[in-house]
Amino acid sequence: MTNSTAPRRALTPPSPIPTVGVGAWIASAHTRPDSVHEAWNGEARIALIPLGRHFDAVRIPAEVAHLAFASHDQAVVERRLARHLRGGPVIHDPEGHRYYALVPPGTALEWTAPGAECLGQDVYLGVPRPDLTQPDQVTRHSYWAVPVSRPGKLCRAMDVLVLATVGGCLADADADADEDEDEDEASA
Repeated sequence: MTNSTAPRRALTPPSPIPTVGVGAWIASAHTRPDSVHEAWNGEARIALIPLGRHFDAVRIPAEVAHLAFASHDQAVVERRLARHLRGGPVIHDPEGHRYYALVPPGTALEWTAPGAECLGQDVYLGVPRPDLTQPDQVTRHSYWAVPVSRPGKLCRAMDVLVLATVGGCLADADADADEDEDEDEASA
């Protein structure tokens, strides 16, 4: 006798583990997402991701961001980045003294801010594992100053442009003031 209320099992192979979430979204920008996960599990915990498919990245010198937010305190700058960029994701590279704001793909084609460069198609970016959200003073590896909050969430290009323009103008003003001081000292 059989139980007609028992569920019938299909004779199909089990489906692969679902790939969802921020990590899966970032990894899917690569032609080999599995290699991204392997790199994230390595010592550096950073994977090279090609830009232009899911996002471009605006490379902002740390000094430009610090001037724009009137602070050299890392925690303050990160809070202000999160607020100004409306929670859009930003990578901090402490060793290289720069930030990378992730923006929509294609932004690099029309980028105009002199204070920061927008990287796009045919460029690879070192992207930290999604859970790396704190600086490591020993390794000084890249981490998420503003983590990716959900798949597809990016910075608005206009918000990053304002940040780069303001910080760039202040950096230029500082450079001009330093040149004037050097000239005054040389003529004295």
